[in-house]
Amino acid sequence: MKNLVFQYYIPYELGDKDMGGITMPEWANAGSRSAKTYAKICGAEYLLNHDRYFTHLDPRLDSLKIFYDPFFEQFDNILCLDLDMLIATKENIFDIPIADVAMVHELGVHTSGPGGWMKRVMDVDLSQRGIIAYGKHLFGQDWNFPKSKLYPNERFRYLNGGLQLWSRKGRLKARKHFTSVDHYTLHTRYTEQMYVNLQLSQSVFNVSELDTYWNRMPYQWKNNQPDGKINHFLARIKFQMPKLEKTELSVWNNT
Repeated sequence: MKNLVFQYYIPYELGDKDMGGITMPEWANAGSRSAKTYAKICGAEYLLNHDRYFTHLDPRLDSLKIFYDPFFEQFDNILCLDLDMLIATKENIFDIPIADVAMVHELGVHTSGPGGWMKRVMDVDLSQRGIIAYGKHLFGQDWNFPKSKLYPNERFRYLNGGLQLWSRKGRLKARKHFTSVDHYTLHTRYTEQMYVNLQLSQSVFNVSELDTYWNRMPYQWKNNQPDGKINHFLARIKFQMPKLEKTELSVWNNT
């Protein structure tokens, strides 16, 4: 099996310019070192990409290139990781059997930190860029997001895009069945995470849910301490990563 750990860095724009410019910031270098080390542990190749694929779209949609760029067809499985993540585990994620894709439901997203924002994004009309309204526009008025299999008490499944493990079969399905990203951008103007969730709601996709500790976010941490196999440092919390990579929170420090 030929597997890949894939990351990309494109300079931040507008209100997020302090996150990083043309030169990759230290938090991103920390995330890259962690992922590169993890790839070696898993016997996978590693690629950090800086080139835009969708030059006319929000750069945060560029993770979708793994479906369309012929370069990626050589790989059996691709683990796409955001750079603002530190990997603490040496458990090989490529050993987990998947059909099309494996991701993590963002536990607590409807009720905890992002809950208010989620409701404003999801439950408004299409004229206000509402995501559920857009989903019904695409797939019919009976459409709804599916429930999480691991966390059925959550309102509906919402997969965090920071970690995506795709098989070759799943990527080919995405190329065939994902609806127009340009149409999505025109009607919603949101990033890849909402887009991927909409697309994976289609019954043609076999989605494997990984438990929350594979993509653990600050509002989920117990006692505000990172406690995941992979910890995801959202927003400006990512500025802590260069210090934390020198601890047990990054395999880069433990090999």
